[in-house]
Amino acid sequence: MKIVLTLLLLFFSLNAKVIDKIAIVVNNIPITAYDIQKMTEKTKNQNIAIETLINDALVKSAIKEKGIYVDNFDVENKMEEIAKQNNMSLFDFKTLLIKKGELKTLKEKIKKQLEITKLLNYYNKNITKNDVQNYYNSHKDEFIVAQKIDATIYSSNNPDTLKQVKENPLLNSSNVEIKEMNFEYNQTNPKLMQFLSKVKTNSFSKIAPISKNQFSLFYVTKKEGNVTLPFESAASIIFEQLSNKENQKAIQDLLSKLKAKADIQFLN
Repeated sequence: MKIVLTLLLLFFSLNAKVIDKIAIVVNNIPITAYDIQKMTEKTKNQNIAIETLINDALVKSAIKEKGIYVDNFDVENKMEEIAKQNNMSLFDFKTLLIKKGELKTLKEKIKKQLEITKLLNYYNKNITKNDVQNYYNSHKDEFIVAQKIDATIYSSNNPDTLKQVKENPLLNSSNVEIKEMNFEYNQTNPKLMQFLSKVKTNSFSKIAPISKNQFSLFYVTKKEGNVTLPFESAASIIFEQLSNKENQKAIQDLLSKLKAKADIQFLN
């Protein structure tokens, strides 16, 4: 019995050493064989997994080099913004996340996103108010929304369940929360109002991700009137659109620059 136990302990010890073995070092940031194994399970491709881990390490290194810091106050402000987009108070939003066991995960995701945003500020072209104003003036038709919208909201942590609801609205599932809501353009997040206004009456919207593991489906039952969102309301939407376009290019440019001067070692 002691021999068997000893052999088992030896096996697990050797296995742990193999898994924890450092495979790559990026600017003194280690990437282990275990990291690669777990990322490969997500991406289903080892080359993509390695590339993803190297990129993450490059960003972490750059964030440290620039002295970028995101505190809990920044994260809370972003969470409050997300809560408002879903017509919820921050307290109710956090209570829901705690109930689903997702609060810590979302906070970590938000912190990472804010760090990358701050990092990009060092490299990205600043979007001016004139850029936003010019876009608004030439794309006003994008900001015509209904004055009032009545909708039924179906929420779930499984998008496949919401797909079933879309196919069969009478589906009774314990994994779906259903709520009736009334939205008015001057009391609702402009981005959400714009999203709902594009949905035909007596039709379902696309399934919208609310957080990493929370999704919503809207069934619009009634729409009244039309109004063009004022510039003040549309500005945040436009800035986000322009920033996303800039950021996608900026991230690729940034990674290329970081790789060019990085110390990347592949270990045997």
